[in-house]
Amino acid sequence: MSRKQGVTPGLSPGGKIWLDKVRTLVLGKLIKSGGAGSVYLLPGAPAQVAKLYHPHLDRAANRRKLEAMLELSPELPDQLENGKRYVQIAWPQAAVFDGQGGFAGFVMPLLDMAQTAELEQIMQERQARAAGLPTGLGPKLTLAANLAAVIDALHQQQHYVVDLKPVNLRFYRDSLYIAMLDCDGFSIQGHAERFPAEQFTADYLAPEFQRKGMPAGTEMAQDRFALAVVIFQLLNFGIHPYSGRPGNAQVATDIPGRIRDGCYAYGIKRHKQLAPNATSGHALMPPELRAMFDRAFSPSPKPQRPSAADWAQLLRGYAQRSGGKLVVCAVNPEHQHFAGQGCAACARDKVIGAAAQASVQAQQMQLQQQSLPQQRSARGAHHTAPGQTPVRLPAGGGQANAVGISGKGWAVVVLLIVLFLIGFTAWTSSPDEAKAKASLQAQAEQAAGLEVFRWRSRKAAGFQPSDARKAVRSLSQAISKGDDDAVTRGLQLLYRSGQEKASGYGVDRTQAQLRASLLEGLGWVPGYQPGLVATYLDLLQANPRDHLVAAAMGRMHLSLNEPQAARQYFEQAVWAHPTDGTAWLGIAAAAQLRGGDEADAVNLVALAQLTAYRYAVEHALPAEPGQPADNGVARMTQRMDLNAKVLRLAQPGAYQKRWDKVLAEGALLAARLKALPPLRDQVGSVQRETMTTVAYGVLDEKHARGENRLTLTIAADGTLTYAAAELPMEPMLNKVLLDSVKRWTYLPAVQHGQLLESKVVVLVRYRDGRVSFVPGGVAVTAEN
Repeated sequence: MSRKQGVTPGLSPGGKIWLDKVRTLVLGKLIKSGGAGSVYLLPGAPAQVAKLYHPHLDRAANRRKLEAMLELSPELPDQLENGKRYVQIAWPQAAVFDGQGGFAGFVMPLLDMAQTAELEQIMQERQARAAGLPTGLGPKLTLAANLAAVIDALHQQQHYVVDLKPVNLRFYRDSLYIAMLDCDGFSIQGHAERFPAEQFTADYLAPEFQRKGMPAGTEMAQDRFALAVVIFQLLNFGIHPYSGRPGNAQVATDIPGRIRDGCYAYGIKRHKQLAPNATSGHALMPPELRAMFDRAFSPSPKPQRPSAADWAQLLRGYAQRSGGKLVVCAVNPEHQHFAGQGCAACARDKVIGAAAQASVQAQQMQLQQQSLPQQRSARGAHHTAPGQTPVRLPAGGGQANAVGISGKGWAVVVLLIVLFLIGFTAWTSSPDEAKAKASLQAQAEQAAGLEVFRWRSRKAAGFQPSDARKAVRSLSQAISKGDDDAVTRGLQLLYRSGQEKASGYGVDRTQAQLRASLLEGLGWVPGYQPGLVATYLDLLQANPRDHLVAAAMGRMHLSLNEPQAARQYFEQAVWAHPTDGTAWLGIAAAAQLRGGDEADAVNLVALAQLTAYRYAVEHALPAEPGQPADNGVARMTQRMDLNAKVLRLAQPGAYQKRWDKVLAEGALLAARLKALPPLRDQVGSVQRETMTTVAYGVLDEKHARGENRLTLTIAADGTLTYAAAELPMEPMLNKVLLDSVKRWTYLPAVQHGQLLESKVVVLVRYRDGRVSFVPGGVAVTAEN
């Protein structure tokens, strides 16, 4: 491919790219080329592909964006099922460079496109059947729940899709997992920098952005709106929530115009100017699902749209077979419908069948009417003598009326018949069916109104590398702000996360010391040693928690003047062994080498000293024979000093004096941090100022007033893990409770300086559409 086509010279099939100054990959077949770059297979890494940006683009901005994506990766691990691996998101894994060391792009997981399909294909039954995809409601609920979970994982890292629509989404045909592509086009949150998305689609753009566009900082609202639209289409035969039959000429004819004007025709309360699509199944959805859509498409100036996590939690309950919320249709086993509701697919088939039958009958009538003049003409020619005028029937005769209607008149008649049959079938069917439907709806609403609010957070996937990365950053920021309690609390949580992790290289103390000396001693020569690097990478692949090898790789990249790669390896070492101060020292060296951020480097040196000191004291390491009984503090100090010298040698000469200065200032700061008192004892609680009164729409006047009690479980890290109410309430109020408890700020319990899980009771008072909260009694649960 030529340079005119946008490919960097030398970066084409057969060319080389560099992952760093050590490892190279050969480009394989070109599989895709777009506006931003080209994607190549990698024969040497068959599970990955390389995306190389076009040379005319801003490389510096793209590199900063990529580094932000690498630092804040969403927690969406590959799924393993029946021996197959499913890549949920093609997120960048590493930067790649050209032969001159210039930034060229990134490598990402290879996604098997042949095993996936566009989300839009499953929305229409005809397309789905042609593509061999499932057509039932169950698979669509599973897809909707999986999509919401993926979007939630992105939102937790403050990344947003923005141009969220069915044609941009793919899923695996056999497992129904979502497969996200083109992630570098998302709105990405970097370190004090937001990289905005460049595109959006008007049919999926939130109402508040239809007139003036989408300003920075509003991407969350846009994603919530677009996600709700996609879910509505998935669960309602592909129908857009702003489509329908207008009641007058004032209703906009285009979807963006209707979104702008708030013309949502499928709410619990009927829209005055727009009627729903006759084939819609929204009336047969459960009340809590309809209430969620009403929140998503509310025309209020500041709508409280459901989050991706809200959707994931609600839809997962319907998608799981064990929940019993979805049943097989008794009439057509290919259909499924919500428990307690009629079958929307059957109702849709009736409407479509009636419309088709009406159309056939109308066509037959039209053909008969077109044949009448010919028949009459033949009869007149046979019975009337030449020159004799035919006899005309009186104008009031029925046959004269039939003959007198023109072709256009019959078209109007046919249209009226079809519309009448569609409307009559959709909304009435028969008096008996209408009564049965109304009864089922009332029963469902009554049952929903008796639901007891319960919420439990998703089970954490364990302490991840990204968690260590965030902990390191937040601890440094807490020191800069002078928040001593946050430093003590953060270190305690970090230590606790590392207690269950094994180093993986044996428990023999003598062998462990020898191995540490070999990997950390002054005899270790900084620089690139191919054989040693290959061995280290093999060891890390076999055991990612080998913190000594990870730190050794970090020092090597530091000596190659690659602070970003070095920091990633040092952070891996902290993830594997949070109480190892030498890994913290490595992060400090990478910080001051990367951007000259000496304040951050000083903070990290202090944290390194504090971490190593507390670990040595708290674990009471025995002294060697003939040495003073100092609980190992002296040996710890020697090891830290030795590592500081090795890190000094690993840095370019110009940075060595600055490193000495950082070490000295970090030691002074560490002395202050060592003197910090333990955390003050406190009960778990909710910050009172975050418990604001909330207004909501009352759906059931019988339950407009009352009181309830919420029991909340607060984890040791200050996050809410469980919430439950004592008494049942209507669905809208339950949603208000869920939104509220997720917004509150929680303080964990502290006992004897240790963070503990606790339970908090909150009194709920609601009256005429307003709910307020009052803290109640507190019970602390100790962790034994």
